[in-house]
Parts: sequence; C-alpha cells; structure tokens
Amino acid sequence: MTTDEHHEHHEHDDDIADLDAQSSAEEFAAAFVHHLGRTPVRDLVIQAMATLADAAGIRMGLGPEGAAVADLAQARTAVEILRALVAVTEQELGQAVARPFREPLAQLQLAFAKIAEANTGAGDAPPVQPDPASRLWVPPGGRPE
Repeated sequence: MTTDEHHEHHEHDDDIADLDAQSSAEEFAAAFVHHLGRTPVRDLVIQAMATLADAAGIRMGLGPEGAAVADLAQARTAVEILRALVAVTEQELGQAVARPFREPLAQLQLAFAKIAEANTGAGDAPPVQPDPASRLWVPPGGRPE
C-alpha cells in the first residue's frame, strides 16, 4: 500500500509515525500541525510529563544505556520542570490528571538526591549503576498497544 493509499484509509491522520522516510520536511510539519490541532492539550501535557519523567531517569543513568548518557544537570532540569508541570497541571486540569505523576516525581527526586550525594562525596567513584529490575515509568495508557 502506498503512503497516499494508506492516508485515504484513515479518517483522521493523527499518526505522525505513518510518514515514511521519503516524506519531506513540509509534509512532516503539516502532519505535526494536523496532530496538534486535534490532540487535546490535556493529552499533550500528559505526554510531556511522561517524557520528562523518562528523560530524568535516563539522565540519572537509570535507563538501559546506564552511565553512558548520565548527566545530572540535565536530570535536575527534567525533574524541576516535571515538578512545575505537575503543580500547574493540578491547578489547570485537576488532581485526577496530575495524581499519576506525583509518586514517580517523588521517586525521581529521591533518586536524584541519592545519586547527587553519592557523586559529590565519591570523587572519581564510578556512577551509581541502575537496578536491572527497574523500569522507566509510563502512565496508564501511555504506550500504544
């Protein structure tokens, strides 16, 4: 099925990932604008918070790439922006939307404090290794099935 035929079969083409490698920057931009115009802001905020939570953990060295991508300054920024977004989300969209992010935020803040303390007091000690059993948090319904 060609890309054009594929698009004809969808009433709402909100899936940016359907664009193939041959698509131009203009087509991608148009699809992105189309997507943003049809996605509730609530959903965009939830995705942004989930992305920041994942980025914070990864930048703490807790993701699959471990210390190779660890950057505590970036982790701190992600945690602080997530904290602010959770607070604004609670005010603007209600506790029910913000609640699923409260516990992960607290866990990230605690992990950051522990890692920062270990790195400050350890000098040239190797970075804290992630627990192989830990996984990045994804909000309910956050992964396509």
